Amino acid sequence: MEQLFFYNFSGRNLPDYSRTDFDSMLVLNGTILKTGFQLPYPSGPNVKAIDLKEATVFGGFSDAHVHFTQTGISMLGVDVKDAGSIGEIIDLLSKASGQVIQGFNLQEQSLRENRVPTSNELDQAAKDRILWLARKDLHSAVLNGKALAWALRVKPDLKHQNGFVCGEDYNLLSYLLANELPDKMLEEGMQLASDHCLKKGVVFIHALEGSSTSTREPALAWNFLKKGPLDGIIYHQSTDPSFAYKHKWPGFGGCLLADGSLGTRTAALNEPYADKPVASGNLYMASAELEALLKKARSNHLQLAVHAIGDRALDMVTSSYLWAAQKFGIQPLPDRIEHFILPGPKAIKAARESGAMVCIQPAFDFFWGGSNGLYAQRLGKERAMNCNPFKTLLDFGIPIAAGSDSPVTPVDPLLSIHALVNHSNPDEQIDLNSAIALHIVEPFRFIGKEKTRGHLKVGYKADFVCLEDDPFMIPEARIKSIKISQTYINGLPVG
Repeated sequence: MEQLFFYNFSGRNLPDYSRTDFDSMLVLNGTILKTGFQLPYPSGPNVKAIDLKEATVFGGFSDAHVHFTQTGISMLGVDVKDAGSIGEIIDLLSKASGQVIQGFNLQEQSLRENRVPTSNELDQAAKDRILWLARKDLHSAVLNGKALAWALRVKPDLKHQNGFVCGEDYNLLSYLLANELPDKMLEEGMQLASDHCLKKGVVFIHALEGSSTSTREPALAWNFLKKGPLDGIIYHQSTDPSFAYKHKWPGFGGCLLADGSLGTRTAALNEPYADKPVASGNLYMASAELEALLKKARSNHLQLAVHAIGDRALDMVTSSYLWAAQKFGIQPLPDRIEHFILPGPKAIKAARESGAMVCIQPAFDFFWGGSNGLYAQRLGKERAMNCNPFKTLLDFGIPIAAGSDSPVTPVDPLLSIHALVNHSNPDEQIDLNSAIALHIVEPFRFIGKEKTRGHLKVGYKADFVCLEDDPFMIPEARIKSIKISQTYINGLPVG
């Protein structure tokens, strides 16, 4: 039976395309039928009126970069972000149950000792169970003795320092450890992650899942998302495009690593790290490997997404993307670069000329930017000012969309919007309307769905959020504190 919904709310006649310029809306079977000011209430037995009262209504938010199953696992694990010492971390971990204990959000710069724990220290929390403690950036972890023994069995040539693993070794082990977890546990975690997304107004995610050795996570996440209400698309983090092609996903990749992270000093830099001059990071992929991946993407008519953070990695990735654009032409759905934190002029120019899309994580600047943040510690204050150049990318006409990289930073679009308009570098702050669009409209453009999703227009899906405050009417410093009163998907309340 057809169901017609009539929504009434506090509308304002404003030109900003990212929010409503009407105060009433008709929705038929999940699709917007009509919008306007003071629309007449339709009559009929199957009409339901919903008064949204004084809510400010936006199109539903999307998150363009989420590790969905990993987010769920982290929500089932032990969060150590508030610990002030290694002793406090050990105390938190010792209270965990289960044969596999996973801790998350380790930040050594926040600890009194200013270092990560050792394997022996973690044994104080759990000696006879596997214990895995990941840094906040999910590019390294510390393993206790039992976890280290397991890791050495599956990878005899493992390199570690007192149980600390990073880079490609970390990635391999994290995926293998996930395979030790039962499907039921992953599904329980995904439900927690989905509930959190809906409460934060997120109706659609780009889920980066699995590895070159595993299709389990993308398959589980895809089946979960198909059941709804949270919607999304999967990027299989593999160099083999066949699984993505089989499922008719728009692309493959995601966090296929060109380099590592600034936190672990594995992001590939042209100049050494300020706080460790003997280190300049790691390139995990050569240009020849990337060009081979781009050929696979073109032959399968798929978009490729690659992780790149440091300027040396971004020079390599954008040069390869430009090579592909010149050889094969710019595709209807261009390739993606994830993060794009420290680009130099060469990379920005090549990204623009290649037509590349860039997925940014605004909350990175909120948590790690500024003169005393992690970026300044690793790079020095001058170079840190060049991180996350959001306005520069927009000014160059480079398409960008925003994601959280959850569980690295939380799924929280309003925090992300706050970070964009309050960037630690005033020269890189962007206007509020553009910041909102990066969370509503642009994620759909990145997957070719911008003609049916991301706007509150006739013929579009009726996905929207109700905010308790209008971000255009309050100080920008308060945006992250705005509450979401309700999320709607297909015109129905969720969350």
